[in-house]
Amino acid sequence: MDRQGLKRRLRGKVEAALDKAMDAVQAAPDGRWIAGSEWAVRGAFQELMRDCFQEIIQAKVDGDRSASAGSFSTGGAPPGAGGGDDAAVQGRAARRRAQRRR
Repeated sequence: MDRQGLKRRLRGKVEAALDKAMDAVQAAPDGRWIAGSEWAVRGAFQELMRDCFQEIIQAKVDGDRSASAGSFSTGGAPPGAGGGDDAAVQGRAARRRAQRRR
């Protein structure tokens, strides 16, 4: 992962989020600066967080040869790996334990 290049790209996003936040506060009516801008500021920084996280993860994936070779796990079982069978067995076991407690 090229950290310096990534930081340069993300700085532009940070600057844009700061501009959105300052614009929201500036546009808020007098006497209602917080109420008139809080959700816009939150939204700007939530969008920044999402965009930065996506770019950082993508840079990690792009820089990891094993991830691009298919060993990157999305958390789900591949088709035919028995994920559904395991879930059914776990479900039956959980019901038996619940019945024994009664």
